[in-house]
Amino acid sequence: MILIQRDNFFPTEALENIIKEVLKLPLYDKQEYNAKFKREENWPGVRSDLLQIVNPELNTVIHNNLEALPWLKGLKFNIFAHYRAKDSAKSEIHCDLESLAGLIYLNPTNTSSGTYIYNATEIINDIKYVQNRLIVYSGAQPHHSYGHFGDSPENGRLTLNLFLGAVWGETSDYSK
Repeated sequence: MILIQRDNFFPTEALENIIKEVLKLPLYDKQEYNAKFKREENWPGVRSDLLQIVNPELNTVIHNNLEALPWLKGLKFNIFAHYRAKDSAKSEIHCDLESLAGLIYLNPTNTSSGTYIYNATEIINDIKYVQNRLIVYSGAQPHHSYGHFGDSPENGRLTLNLFLGAVWGETSDYSK
C-alpha cells in the first residue's frame, strides 16, 4: 500500500486564496454532472468540473505544490473540488480505478471527519480531516470518507480530490 501524508501542504499565505478560488467553482451533484459532461460517475456530494478546465491557474498552483514533493515529481493529477454536507449519504467502502488517488482537506480541522483506509474489511488507517493536509494513497486500496459536516462548501467537508492516470472521457467512479 502507498500512503503519503503531508500536513501544511500549501504555504499558509496561499491557502486562503486557494480556498477562495475553490469556493467560486460551480459544483454539481452526480445527476447534473453526468448530464452536463456526458459521464457515468457515481459519487455522493457535489463536485466541480476538472480544475484544468474551469480554473487552469488554480490547477497550476496545485500542481506546482505537488511537484515540490520529491515523491510526486512529474506526476500529473486530474483535480476536482468536492463537497460533502452533514446530511450527505453515507460513504461506501470502495476502490478507485486510478493507480493513485488523493485528497487535500481545505476547511478548518474537524477531527470527527476523515478518511478510513482498509485492508479488506479492517480499518488500518484513520486519516483525520485536518485543514491543509494532503493524503495520497493507492487507488486500489479500499477506503471511504466519514464524518461529513457543515451545510455549505464554506463550512463543510471541502476537499480537492486528486486522481493520477485517469483518462478524461473514460467512465470512472471518483467516489470520495
